[in-house]
Amino acid sequence: MRITVIGAANIDIITKSKSKIIPGGSNPADVSLTAGGTARNIAAMLAHRGEDVSLITAVGNDPFGGILRDSCRNIGINTDAWIVKNNTSTGINLITQENNGELHTSFGAVTAPESIRTADITKHKELIRNADLLILDLNLTEKILAVILELREGSPVMVDSVSVNKVKRADGLLDKIDIMKLNRVEAERLTGITLETKERVKQAAYNLINRGVKRVFITLGMAGVCAAENNSAIFVPALPIAVKNKAGAGDAFSTGLAVKFDKDLRAQAESGIALAAEHIGRKG
Repeated sequence: MRITVIGAANIDIITKSKSKIIPGGSNPADVSLTAGGTARNIAAMLAHRGEDVSLITAVGNDPFGGILRDSCRNIGINTDAWIVKNNTSTGINLITQENNGELHTSFGAVTAPESIRTADITKHKELIRNADLLILDLNLTEKILAVILELREGSPVMVDSVSVNKVKRADGLLDKIDIMKLNRVEAERLTGITLETKERVKQAAYNLINRGVKRVFITLGMAGVCAAENNSAIFVPALPIAVKNKAGAGDAFSTGLAVKFDKDLRAQAESGIALAAEHIGRKG
């Protein structure tokens, strides 16, 4: 299966406290620098599973951009379509975690994907048109998302909503999306429905289906996932797992959706849950 992923690649600088974080105090910690970004993470997980993956992203003409590109090539991701910008910096995400792996704070400076222009994308139209599955993250601007969706010529499209601050970028494009993954707060922002009960979660899922998305997956943490298509919505429970690392769990879930994108609704949801659980249970 040929998969093209388009979106963010950035450097994650992760600080994990050795004990419970004391606000305002000095906290001993372990610090690591790793490749990250929603699109890059999904591409990397797919490559590790043996898929034929191409990643289209934008980075700065700086050392971090070179580190990212080398790391992707080394695991088998096709980076021929990378866009290197002289007037912007490679994205950086600063993450602090509690000693148990819980996210404490996250600060993102991921602007390189927003510098992508129409000409940058059209020169790689064959990678988009020939993909068996096209995966987009919402670090891309509305304009570029629309350009990509016009170029795809029938390739099924999956969208990862990335964050509550960026989910509205998909608002006018929902009728062109085959599969959409959101978490609870992102679904609330996009639909205007507060997800206080299972019935309200279903209403939000149907809202997106009625606006054109073919399949919707709303992740609910330990409450599992609501998956919907047409007039059918199901709840699939989370797997019991000792949490060791939550960072990137949403990207793992999206990867699970991708590898089973042509299966039925429940099988696709279960695949996402299984990969997310595997990721959460792995020491960060």
